[in-house]
Amino acid sequence: MRPRRIVLLGLALLLAALLVQPLQSYLAAQRHYQRAAAALRSEQTEHDALQRALQDASSKAALVRAARELGYVFPGETPYSLVQP
Repeated sequence: MRPRRIVLLGLALLLAALLVQPLQSYLAAQRHYQRAAAALRSEQTEHDALQRALQDASSKAALVRAARELGYVFPGETPYSLVQP
């Protein structure tokens, strides 16, 4: 081999060695970003579900249902309770 090829090969190897660490850092950052993006999507989905549940719970029908479960009645209604013999 000629000396010029040896020098070029050496420079190519040096350049490749110098690029290994930044490439590994870049790939690690990409993996971290993908995990964070997936966690964000999951949390956003949960947030949306909780928002819908809050809206459903604060509707008049939900409030009436919860009050009836606690034994409340509207004015003018007669409450009845069933007793098992």
